[in-house]
Amino acid sequence: MRRLPELACLAIAALVGFLVNSPAAQPAESNGSFALLSDIHLDPFDPPELAAQLADSPVEAWPALFATITEQAMSSWGRDTNYALFASSLDAVARSAATTDFVIVPGDFLAHEFEKKAADALGTASSEEKISALAVGTTAFVGDSLARVLPDKPIILALGNNDSDCGDYEITPGGRYLAETRNVVSRLAGADLLAADFDRTYAAGGYYAVRHPGLPGTLILVVNDILWSADYRDACGSDGEAAAEVMLAWLRDRLAGQKAAGGSVWLVHHIPWGIDPFSTADSRDPTCAAKVVPFLRDPYAEAFIGLLREYRDVIQASYAGHIHTDGYRLLIDDDASALGLQKVVPAISPIYYQNPAFQIVTYERTTGIPTDFSTYYLTNLGQASLAVPGDWRLEYSFSEAYGLGPYSADSVAAMVKAIEAGGTAADTYRRLNVVSHGSLPETDLSAYVCGMTRLEQTGYARCYCGD
Repeated sequence: MRRLPELACLAIAALVGFLVNSPAAQPAESNGSFALLSDIHLDPFDPPELAAQLADSPVEAWPALFATITEQAMSSWGRDTNYALFASSLDAVARSAATTDFVIVPGDFLAHEFEKKAADALGTASSEEKISALAVGTTAFVGDSLARVLPDKPIILALGNNDSDCGDYEITPGGRYLAETRNVVSRLAGADLLAADFDRTYAAGGYYAVRHPGLPGTLILVVNDILWSADYRDACGSDGEAAAEVMLAWLRDRLAGQKAAGGSVWLVHHIPWGIDPFSTADSRDPTCAAKVVPFLRDPYAEAFIGLLREYRDVIQASYAGHIHTDGYRLLIDDDASALGLQKVVPAISPIYYQNPAFQIVTYERTTGIPTDFSTYYLTNLGQASLAVPGDWRLEYSFSEAYGLGPYSADSVAAMVKAIEAGGTAADTYRRLNVVSHGSLPETDLSAYVCGMTRLEQTGYARCYCGD
């Protein structure tokens, strides 16, 4: 989309003012920390009769309604998060993140096939308005539950492909779901941290800027990359393509503004950079090159990677979820040096057969550079219930698991080389990728390794298929 230079200048000027007028950070220890959890996928249809009670009640009454469930096994592998698993996850996050500075959640609050399950639970004659209200209420309940166990911490929410009242990958720009989830997203992040254009950008497409809670010169840009997905359809509206273009222009202008202001950016979005390794490995296409499945569609895929390269000195960190497994993405230069790094967060929902998990990340408060992270996971999913507490334990810390020192683009690049060489590093990665519920199949390993370093389709095909 063609951009007017004067609009870019106005955006940069507004951004500089936003940063200059931000309150100075308070003196603190040299290292800060924050919690990362993703893909909660709360299932309010377990038990089935619960949904009707929730739909007829304000969200403020939902905790008491969920509390009436006194006997329930936690969702096992292959299912989304029920109340027992969600409650256990909240307890574990509350303990592990008690001293953290803030929380980042890269999307997917709603269960898979939410609209279909809601229609089945509420009756085929149920109105679209009632299903929409249940989707909004479930999103708000998840957010409010996090705020309850982590009080006084900014909680930064991004939207995932299931977060919609229309359908999977079908968020409606300017629609009801965005209008009615705006308050919870604003309240959890903290109105004093949000950029002045929050109401407009969130309503338009579910994206926004928020000042980093611990770094006054850093912006966290929350991008709703569902609008750019290869699977996106604006099934309940007509402005999806226009909204996707406007969000790309907004991101470009925000990055330019931060560069002009001498600041940094953290990116938070749902879909990882580059190629979908699971769909690629699972493809039955007869030719190898045709098996490669990009996450985003062009022109957005190319433009987004282009922005990552252009503003590599501005983008300091990036976090995504979506694939439910524990992963990484590297931005690689032509000379094979690592320019940027993304952490892909494992899921709470065990629907894709990994163990539920979340992560605690440490970062330098003076520079904002992330230096390490630790993964905590549920070890007894098959036995846990409301009566049998979940056993959440430290699975690993990056700095110790691979013996490569602090978490950084260079150390992850070294990890990838070690995995490619096989042996202990490859075995460790295959186990940790699925959060210690078995191991990633060795036959799929190359799809995931190529995905860590080859973000464009042609480069990935050369890696995965051979020259």
